[in-house]
Amino acid sequence: SKGNDAGEVVVRTLIGEFVEHGSNHGRKVYKKVADGAAESVDVFLYYWDGRDGPTFQGWWFGNKLGGTQVWSHNQNDGMLPPPSGWKIPWDGVVRPTLLVESKSQQQRSAAYEKFTMMTHEVKVASLAARRTLDEARTAHDGAYQSVEGLQAAETILSAQS
Repeated sequence: SKGNDAGEVVVRTLIGEFVEHGSNHGRKVYKKVADGAAESVDVFLYYWDGRDGPTFQGWWFGNKLGGTQVWSHNQNDGMLPPPSGWKIPWDGVVRPTLLVESKSQQQRSAAYEKFTMMTHEVKVASLAARRTLDEARTAHDGAYQSVEGLQAAETILSAQS
């Protein structure tokens, strides 16, 4: 979940790592890896075709294949679970914060976020360094020709480290 709803019971039930666990109606089935919680419940992510009508077609989170205890539904009929468009409860409204991502996609997203943050930090540091150099140049307006001018500039620059 990418929102502030991760504490909700149903969302906590759905969040976690899933592994392939067979197939159903021509699509892979995924089962949530037990997280060691005492109140752990089986959670499956599976596809159901249109044999029971269009209302029931699509991807489901439930406690068993084709069971009546279901938490979320997505009408997408793709070969893989869709990343967004999940309704919680299954007959409710789309919850934009619930995202289904592969582990590799999660790693790419995390790496991109880290890269973006580091790029910002480098820009801030570079800007600060330029300002400090400009300050040193302005304060000593060409005084770098003498030992005293260089020492004064060194004092200004060392204060920034």
